[in-house]
Amino acid sequence: MSIPSAATLAQSSAYVCRSCKSKLGAFRNVRLTTPRAISTASSTRRTPEPALQPWRTTLSSPRPNNGAFAAALRINNVCGCSTSTNTIRPVDSGIAPLPHRQLISLSGPDTVKLLQGMITNNVHAGRNEPFFAAFLDSRGRVLWDVFVWVYPELLAREENWSCYIEVDAAEAEALKKHLKRHKLRSKVNIELVPEEELEVWAAWGHAQKSIDRQAVEAELCDPRGDQETLWRILWKPSQNFFGDKAAVQDEWQYHLQRYRQGIAEGPQEMPRESALPMEVNIDLSHGIDFKKGCYLGQELTIRTKHTGVVRKRMLPVQLDFSGGPGSTSLRPQPGADIKQLDEAGAIKKGRAAGKFVASIGEVGLAMCRLEMMTPMRISAEGGSYKEGMEFGVSVGEGGHVVKVKPVLHGWFEARERALWAKSKPKMVTAADAE
Repeated sequence: MSIPSAATLAQSSAYVCRSCKSKLGAFRNVRLTTPRAISTASSTRRTPEPALQPWRTTLSSPRPNNGAFAAALRINNVCGCSTSTNTIRPVDSGIAPLPHRQLISLSGPDTVKLLQGMITNNVHAGRNEPFFAAFLDSRGRVLWDVFVWVYPELLAREENWSCYIEVDAAEAEALKKHLKRHKLRSKVNIELVPEEELEVWAAWGHAQKSIDRQAVEAELCDPRGDQETLWRILWKPSQNFFGDKAAVQDEWQYHLQRYRQGIAEGPQEMPRESALPMEVNIDLSHGIDFKKGCYLGQELTIRTKHTGVVRKRMLPVQLDFSGGPGSTSLRPQPGADIKQLDEAGAIKKGRAAGKFVASIGEVGLAMCRLEMMTPMRISAEGGSYKEGMEFGVSVGEGGHVVKVKPVLHGWFEARERALWAKSKPKMVTAADAE
């Protein structure tokens, strides 16, 4: 396979987004040329970037490596950015690097004891498969959402039970300090894992089946969404784990797949010390063991489970810009109130029904009050939702309205019923009253 030069790749399109440029890796010092003459005299010149981006500013580009480098140079397959509209088109199948995630290595004879007292899921010496969990503060609020990577090959290499903790890269140092602060005299080694040693990737659709399993360190069917649709992979950069049939996609495609399933990730979408784990669906993602012993933040978590009431949850939402200024350039701001619309499509006064979180194109995430925005019944008294209700967010100085429609997936409702139906108060109907 002949690798084209950086200049040739840049000339193939009138617009090269920042994500595409980052994938040129070793050619970053080569000056990219485009059909448009862009002055470089001003030190304040801004690099063009896609207009539609999710609420995330800490994403970094993946480092070039032997296996992925050639595939990443296939710009037509890598980037989901349209050169005409700068929108991101969803791709039904692909793999993508996740450079915004980092690994922390935990090893030593007291690793199980330390981790068992700090995370929401159950940790024991016999557990040899990766799982999802969260770190909470003393008030039961989410600090970090994590994947704990433990697998037979790792345990075979180590004398004691060991693991890698996958967390948002911007929070890796903070989590490392948090672990060291709580280990006291425990015999646990805590180290950041260099990107050159292990990388985290995601796969979805048919691309997952074309991966070379011999080059994969470990893999996990992502428990946060619809089963068998999204996978996470640990891979050594010195090897090539994907075949020719697996198209490498930009990481924005991974975020779009998440948003479609209502999966929040990282501190930008789960602000530290703000949300309860149930509100961001960690319980529905098999990330909480309600039967395990004491851990930091357990008291409020168990109390909520006994009451059986979780009034707010993170849901995927569909955005409708037809009532706006005719352009998707005006995006709802993270944290903006979602309120009911009147018959004329204007924002009603009163209590907010939810909070907008993030979006890519017309797909987004929102923290929704279930009994106000959906037909789900959480408490015995029920909510204010009625069929045909519409909701929206005010954007821009002109007060333009972007409609926000929550999406309830069947698998989401089934999980919620299975986990919480027995804990909810009995719904008293008219027939029961008679």
